[in-house]
Amino acid sequence: MTLNDILVAALTQLDRGHDAQTLDMFRDRLTRFANDAQSDISREIKFRRTDTVMPEQGVIDTSRLQRRCVRVERVVQLGHEVRFGAGDASGLITVPYDAEAAVTYRCEPRELALSADVSELSPSLHGLIVTYVVGRERMAGDVSTQYGGDIYLSMYEAAKRRLRPHMGETDSFKIRNRW
Repeated sequence: MTLNDILVAALTQLDRGHDAQTLDMFRDRLTRFANDAQSDISREIKFRRTDTVMPEQGVIDTSRLQRRCVRVERVVQLGHEVRFGAGDASGLITVPYDAEAAVTYRCEPRELALSADVSELSPSLHGLIVTYVVGRERMAGDVSTQYGGDIYLSMYEAAKRRLRPHMGETDSFKIRNRW
């Protein structure tokens, strides 16, 4: 779903029109709610991406990655996984070779801003973003609509608890014997 689709779906569930004027009136606040939901979901599922970078003298600066790095999970160089040192909180990791490295890291998806922006989260989670947006908007209203907000946010939390924390990873695992 695009950001525009998310906003239209939320306004429809809120029984508000979704014409251009209504959409413009609610766009900023609902977009902020959608980005909050996206950030929350990404932390729940431990959203990951892999970028390829070239180390400089065996050091990779994580600020050169395309998204803000939360935690480096894996580094692959020369076709195999390598050990890396993360040290302090400087954002630098050391790798054994000066060869191109595929860095898999936890991050937050790119924020939605334009109407045509599509969330980097799996399309199966886009409905969950709409549920969160509706719940937050109802909570911001008067007392008579806040009860409805509780219901939507409860549905959101229940669905979020059912998410797999390793969503997006391969379903096969390898056990290594170090001895």
